Amino acid sequence: MAQPLYAPQPRKWPKQRRSRATFEALLDATSRLLEERGYDALTTNAVAARAGASIGTLYEYFPDRETLVAVLVEREARRVLAAIEASMAPLHALELDRAMRIWIEAMFSELESREALVRALLTGVPFIGRLPIARELPAALVEIAAAGARHRHGQLALDPLPSAYFLLTTMLRGAFLAMLLDPPEEHDRAELLDDLTTLVLRMLAT
Repeated sequence: MAQPLYAPQPRKWPKQRRSRATFEALLDATSRLLEERGYDALTTNAVAARAGASIGTLYEYFPDRETLVAVLVEREARRVLAAIEASMAPLHALELDRAMRIWIEAMFSELESREALVRALLTGVPFIGRLPIARELPAALVEIAAAGARHRHGQLALDPLPSAYFLLTTMLRGAFLAMLLDPPEEHDRAELLDDLTTLVLRMLAT
């Protein structure tokens, strides 16, 4: 049975430029502290101090550290999805093999650029899987993959399979996280991404 959603919300959302900057600074500070110290050591006082804000200012927006983390995860996940979607657009005119290698590189690079944060979130935050964005992410990835496939009509063999894009994106997420969090010593990054591309292309072969 799936666990219930956990969706803490800020007390208010910033509207003015200055307040938006403060809001973002608090999220940035949360990210840096998670990377450096982990979730167990994260406190609202530390976040406020790192952001250069008063604790009172922090509490105007965020009631607790859980809300800080939840909003941070939402922000970063949306940024990753936007970057992945944008990276696909220039590839439609390329040969499938080359386009797939570039896209897989782009997807992994987005995670890799957040390695310390991803590690801290997945290994330390107990509610990470219950956040709404965690439930929405697989479907969003499926839609991006399916949108890309629509530009490759006749080149792909997965189209008739109802669950094809779900299974493919789930495989990619699992491979990326394993490469990021526990990479094998006997294979370097480029080799892993090359081989992953080959495996995906074999699955897609018409």
